[in-house]
Amino acid sequence: MTAVSCTFCNLAMFSKYIFAEDERFYFVATPGQITDGGYALIIPKRHVRCLGALEEQEIPLLEKAIDRCATALSREYGESVTIFEHGVVGQTIPHAHLHLAPVKYDFAAQLARDFPYNGVANLANWNDLRIAYGKSDMPYLLSQHNTKGLYVCWNPNAQPQYLRIVLANALGRPERANWRTMDPEIDKRLVQKTISRLKLYFS
Repeated sequence: MTAVSCTFCNLAMFSKYIFAEDERFYFVATPGQITDGGYALIIPKRHVRCLGALEEQEIPLLEKAIDRCATALSREYGESVTIFEHGVVGQTIPHAHLHLAPVKYDFAAQLARDFPYNGVANLANWNDLRIAYGKSDMPYLLSQHNTKGLYVCWNPNAQPQYLRIVLANALGRPERANWRTMDPEIDKRLVQKTISRLKLYFS
């Protein structure tokens, strides 16, 4: 897919979900609210396939964006924040987008169980991910909890939306796993509430 045909490169296709933006990133209330609101995406404005493919000078800006969004989620929803990315693996839109959900969940054990031959590496920070991805160009699944180290499973044979499915099942909401088939009325209400609650932190 080229940038021209990419959903996240066409602002008209997702602008109604944006609650904030900065120089490099959009902050978006994602369709398919697995949690009862507060489920957000951070999307690079530049077309890049995954966050591991960001350039070195973009990493501090990503870290700032993550801190800003995670802080807003934690303050507004009173929860710790779980972060994850389908680093090309299981993406339904082939443009980098980081998921942030106001819920406590650790994917590392599930990744180790589901992909025992791939292993789960612990990376210290986002620049380490950039370096590792730059050397291997290998797809990955990534998770982070409370902005501690990154857990990365390299090259797993995972189904589309794998991490969403795992989280939805863990929360007892398997019907919300697929953002395309979630009840549209419930989702619309949760998305609108998420936008109205979070945009106050970015004004």
